Amino acid sequence: MLEFMQRLFEEREILSFDAQDNRIMCFPHIINIAVQHVLKKMSSVEAPENDDDSEDLIDESNADEGRGFGQSFEAACAQDPIACLRRIVMKIRSSGQRRDAFMTWIETGNKSGLFVLNNKPVQIQAKQLLRDVRTRWDSTYRMITRCIEMRLVSLHALP
Repeated sequence: MLEFMQRLFEEREILSFDAQDNRIMCFPHIINIAVQHVLKKMSSVEAPENDDDSEDLIDESNADEGRGFGQSFEAACAQDPIACLRRIVMKIRSSGQRRDAFMTWIETGNKSGLFVLNNKPVQIQAKQLLRDVRTRWDSTYRMITRCIEMRLVSLHALP
């Protein structure tokens, strides 16, 4: 990483940075702080402090308002997609029965060919959803990535 930064500086004729003699202390921590500031501007709800924090921080009074697959990208972003994902993941993970139902739904859907992508049945690997927490800088990315992997499961209502 530092060698890459040195090349970038050299391209801009900044020769005072040497990757061998300089190191950035707590670089992952700095990245985490920057990511949390960006996410704070993108979402109305902050990530929980740790995995044990299971408080529902999101007002669900109008959670289903304006929801739909036919909406525009701007409309979806205005609905705070990160907060929506956090709410879904927290609800499923906060209950052992919901986690079991989620896994059962994946198994049932795989057996019955319920999950279809590009008109072909696909198998969804049985995985739990991941929560994001402020102390892990890539946890929001991992939460979103896992939800994208499981998107076919969400197209069908749980029994």
